[in-house]
Amino acid sequence: MNLKPLLTIWSRPTETLRYLKDETTTGYAILIFAIAALASGGYQAGSSGLLSNLPLGALIPLFILFTFVGALISWVIGAAIYHWIGKGMFGGTGTFAEMLRVVPGTTLPTIWLAPVNYLVILGYGKLAFQAPPAEAFAITNLPIGVYLISMLLTFAIGIYSTVISCKGIGLVHGFSAWRGLGVFLVTVVIAVIVSVVLSLTIGIIIISIFSL
Repeated sequence: MNLKPLLTIWSRPTETLRYLKDETTTGYAILIFAIAALASGGYQAGSSGLLSNLPLGALIPLFILFTFVGALISWVIGAAIYHWIGKGMFGGTGTFAEMLRVVPGTTLPTIWLAPVNYLVILGYGKLAFQAPPAEAFAITNLPIGVYLISMLLTFAIGIYSTVISCKGIGLVHGFSAWRGLGVFLVTVVIAVIVSVVLSLTIGIIIISIFSL
């Protein structure tokens, strides 16, 4: 497996995305997501407190698996939406297969968070996976300085990943990164609308059940 994209995504992002589009397979993309899931250590996925009663040795591989499966689902759905919106609304010319190969490029920068994620797990163990008690009115069990540094690094890399996403969309569809940003923003709006509709629907169903 060629791991050079892990380095070149920082120094030559457009060239790296073109390499992903023209010279890799969907299998390579799946490997990128697998590495990214391992790099997270499950920490980001597990900080909600879900299943935190399990021992740490079970939590980490379980949440790594959750992260990997979730990434694969998001990958296919996201690539399909980028393809559809890019072609239908912005006049793009790319194919779905090309978008599938390029989208994982946005995940490459997040792999570099591995040292931070594993240092947090090493230093704080299960606290990294546990949600704070409701009565504590806290946002984390971790020291606030550690939490802020972790969130700042995650946010910064998230911004860069968004830039990579816009470049990748533009590269596949044959237009600029700015139009790629347009595709990305439309996708975000659609995701927000779908989330709100689903939340309201689920809420109405639950209220209806308990009101019977």
